[in-house]
Amino acid sequence: MTLPSSCGRCTDRKGIAILIPDRSFIETELASGGLNPVIYVYSETDSTNTRAREILKDSDGEILVLASAQTQGKGSHGRSFFSPADTGLYFTASFSGLAFDLPVTFAAAVASVNALEKYGITTEVKWVNDIMISGRKAGGILCERLPGGQVIVGIGINLEEPQGGFPADISDIAASVGSESGIRDMLAVELYRELEKTVRMEGGEIIERYRAVCGTTGRLISFSLDGSRKTGTARSVGNDGSLLVELEGGETVSLVSGDVSIRYETDC
Repeated sequence: MTLPSSCGRCTDRKGIAILIPDRSFIETELASGGLNPVIYVYSETDSTNTRAREILKDSDGEILVLASAQTQGKGSHGRSFFSPADTGLYFTASFSGLAFDLPVTFAAAVASVNALEKYGITTEVKWVNDIMISGRKAGGILCERLPGGQVIVGIGINLEEPQGGFPADISDIAASVGSESGIRDMLAVELYRELEKTVRMEGGEIIERYRAVCGTTGRLISFSLDGSRKTGTARSVGNDGSLLVELEGGETVSLVSGDVSIRYETDC
């Protein structure tokens, strides 16, 4: 369902009020800093990443897609991201001309932490792409490279807890950053600004900045490796973005994105 941004607060098919992103405000704020992505807003969509991919089939410019709600929000490893109306920021931006080996997910993580910090909200990143607050997941990042060379950066952040709480299957691991949902549009502006800065950095600088916001290092973690569950202490993030983990016997292994699942066990 797509509604024009000028409608302000609209209603969904159940008659529930939905405050959709204010395209005019976001455009004006970004343009004041020389940033001019083509902005698309939705009251509800399946996934902002899906919308971005569809739009970019007929466009090679940079775009920003925002929605008040997602019905099929996407997380990493094929998981879903719970995206109810008016409680979160659901955001996808596209960028062109980025080096193939640029660590875009790490850049997005740095940008997310920095944007939230502007509102006094302190978060950290669980390797590799979860935005954490008080040990619980408050957001996630999903980056995709398209056949035409563009990169889309999808970010979802829980700004406030939904009415009735989070669903039972994620209630013990999900959290919100505890803000007012009214900051959403300005947060979208700040997040795009931060992203535009970080994706233009050299890869080494991005990784260095990522190390500073990664809360996984120094903690005892469990993870899957070679078909079995192991535990160890996360020691550092490598120059290639891998997580270096010291096993209980002293051996160090290097974990890469896409083949591990990590959860905090306890502080070391």
